[in-house]
Amino acid sequence: MQREEFTVVGEGDPSVVLLPGWATDGRIFDGVLPGVTAVTTGPLRPDRFSRRLAAFLDSAARGPVTVVGWSLGGFLAAEFAREYPDRVGRVVLVGIRREYPEGDVEAVLRSLSADPGGCLSGFYTRCFYPSQIPAYRRFRGRLQAAYLREMDGGALREGLSYLASARLSRETLPACPVAIVHGEEDVVAPLAEAEGVARETGNATFHPLPGAAHAAFLADGFRAVVADG
Repeated sequence: MQREEFTVVGEGDPSVVLLPGWATDGRIFDGVLPGVTAVTTGPLRPDRFSRRLAAFLDSAARGPVTVVGWSLGGFLAAEFAREYPDRVGRVVLVGIRREYPEGDVEAVLRSLSADPGGCLSGFYTRCFYPSQIPAYRRFRGRLQAAYLREMDGGALREGLSYLASARLSRETLPACPVAIVHGEEDVVAPLAEAEGVARETGNATFHPLPGAAHAAFLADGFRAVVADG
């Protein structure tokens, strides 16, 4: 049975929206913000995503929310906040890049076509390596098998197509306060690139997390950044 695209986790009105990265879904955030009522999603389908999220929030949330976007979800978080500024109080971007080189995206597409399981398994490993090995073991024991079994090829390709043209810069970041969180050991998205995006804008703060890899939302210090808003 197909899951609903959006789900509210917790009691009461949601104050946070959690947007996952490529080849994951809202389950990747389980336990990250205990006690916080949040909207999570299934695998991201970027086409007209902002419109669908806004329609869901019409009935699910009373006021502006904090939108947390990881990797692919970071681009969509910024896009949503630009298009629906009255619905967003703050944006937290985790593990983002200014842009993904065309050749990198094409290489992932080729790998996905040739060996989907190997492509995804390798990507999941890179999200945690080299410094978040305990978190990787938990992910591998709890979620990886489900992801390898359930991930939809159409959604994966739609996400990669979106990443091929997505950009983050002074011009594309929203006007609301923005916090950019990045693992200092991230091997997927260069730290300096994320810091550069933060430096060129007047409303973004940069929060490097020592010892964190690409999945920096699982590292010490992440909750404090979200709560600081």
